[in-house]
Amino acid sequence: MAVLIVPGDLFTQTPQEEKAWRVHRFDPIIRPGAEELVPIIERLNAGGRISIYAGYGCAQARDEVLALAERLKAPVAWTSRAKDFIEHDNPFDVGMTGVFGLDGGYRAVAECDTLLLLGCSFAWSQFYPDNATIIQVDLDAGQIGRRHPVDIGVVGSVRDTCQALVQTVQAHADTGWLEECRSAYARALEQATHQSRDDDLIHPQELTLALDRLAADDAVFTADGGSPMVWMLRHIRTNGRRRTMASLMHGTMANAYPQALGIARAMPERQVIAMCGDGGLSMLMGDLLTVVRDQLPLKLVVFNNESLGFVEIEQKVEGLLDAYTELNNPDFSRLAESVGMRGRRVEHKHELEGAISDLLAHEGPALLDVKVNRMELVMPPKVEAGEVASTALYSARAMLDGRMTDVVDLVKSNFLKR
Repeated sequence: MAVLIVPGDLFTQTPQEEKAWRVHRFDPIIRPGAEELVPIIERLNAGGRISIYAGYGCAQARDEVLALAERLKAPVAWTSRAKDFIEHDNPFDVGMTGVFGLDGGYRAVAECDTLLLLGCSFAWSQFYPDNATIIQVDLDAGQIGRRHPVDIGVVGSVRDTCQALVQTVQAHADTGWLEECRSAYARALEQATHQSRDDDLIHPQELTLALDRLAADDAVFTADGGSPMVWMLRHIRTNGRRRTMASLMHGTMANAYPQALGIARAMPERQVIAMCGDGGLSMLMGDLLTVVRDQLPLKLVVFNNESLGFVEIEQKVEGLLDAYTELNNPDFSRLAESVGMRGRRVEHKHELEGAISDLLAHEGPALLDVKVNRMELVMPPKVEAGEVASTALYSARAMLDGRMTDVVDLVKSNFLKR
């Protein structure tokens, strides 16, 4: 947040017409020297299971990254901030790793022989490989080895460095490692998007997949920190025109709504969809009046699980009974209607697609309140033994507390075929 305080008489003054400054735009070539590239080239030429992990530093280097992946026949995993420009139309795409990721991206990073970090500053060290050669390329020397020790680190832009490597590394023919990671990713996506048969139980993935199918090709999505952010990153498919936004650097709660409000003002011609948690929306309900006053065509979709869902998941993983996470929500659809917005609530699966279509077709501001499964966990690509033990401890404590139904619902929602 920023606050700007100006003198009261500032806006009564007439500004000068001429420009006070010139805008300079630069496009320098920044790449490692030839000698610095030699050990990287030698390692990549040695072959084996080579993986690329692309971060935000690849924003202006999509074509160069894919050209290098083609040369190496390497799977390309990407960080959450790289989704919009690496995921779409990418034959080497294997998704994310980390807590938000799925098998495919996890496998490509954790089980490779050589990991090439391109413009990437991934923080969770437990997802890095144990016995691989790690090569890092970054424009900022301060990022080299910051998150995890690396074997070779060079300073340069991803675009220029990849161009140099494409011209010098040997072309690889073996696609076995790439196909293994791609197949794992496809299986994980299919499992993660499996539909339930219960009409009274809407999984948040199902809601997200319906939004993905029905939203415009150039829609802008924002998502609250917590589980809505994970569902957006996993299941909203990019195409080069869509944009996704979350609070990925700060992990802020209740970011989706204000981000979407600003985007709707700046891009009134774009369809803007805010994927709000019920806890997040509750923090900023007063701004519904702003949306109505300015008639911004903003679409709010509330993932209503009547809890602070991500905090609740963290408690379960630690073996604790969830406490102080339950929310006594109002009917958000009626609340929206009371201030002049279009509002609708969905509790049954057969109503979902029609309700989303109506929401997106409405010309003015609108809110869709969807009751989603509270017991849905954000399952990481690999579950550690300690997490299993802690979840079992939670289950035992819940049963002793008379909450057997919660345990059954947790198992059915996350560990059994739906």
